[in-house]
Amino acid sequence: MKGKIFGVLLMLSLWACKDESSDIGDKYFKDGQYEEAISAYNKYLQLKPKHIKSLYNRGRAHEELGKLDEAITDFKSVLEEDPNNVNALMSIGKDAFYRKTDFESALYYFDRAIEHDTENMMAYTFRGKSNQKLGNLKEAMSDFNAAISIDKTSGEPYLSRGALKMALKDKGNACADFKLAKNLGSAEADKAIKKYCH
Repeated sequence: MKGKIFGVLLMLSLWACKDESSDIGDKYFKDGQYEEAISAYNKYLQLKPKHIKSLYNRGRAHEELGKLDEAITDFKSVLEEDPNNVNALMSIGKDAFYRKTDFESALYYFDRAIEHDTENMMAYTFRGKSNQKLGNLKEAMSDFNAAISIDKTSGEPYLSRGALKMALKDKGNACADFKLAKNLGSAEADKAIKKYCH
């Protein structure tokens, strides 16, 4: 009987440690202590290697430290467990867009994110940016308009739409979008106004 009680107590303490390690990782991440967060997530993932939230958060911690290959490995591990995970799709898409300048791949991941979250304003914005880079200007405009219709309080899609309008030589409407973006807190829009809208 003593052995059974000990076994139950041991299992309960292991579960408590497991949850605690994940929570500690989250706290470290929130406090900007990314190395410590990774260490806590590693401990948790030794016990539960397919835990999606910890895999994703460890990837984010790697990303914050500039360890982008490690981050992408974690995000891809998330997709192996949950192919429809919008956060992982967005993270891999942004990496393809910014770091690899692989706009076809970026477009693929943002398309998938939108399939699984049709109200994701940032997915539409980044799909629009990818379409613009690929020369699909009509599709890009449609994406920026969709992003704005989802969230009129974010400056990012207005800024992106303004940049597209500027590329289309529609300076007046581009500057109107830049001003809207600036009013919504976009520092980049302020730079665009100073550069283009005299």
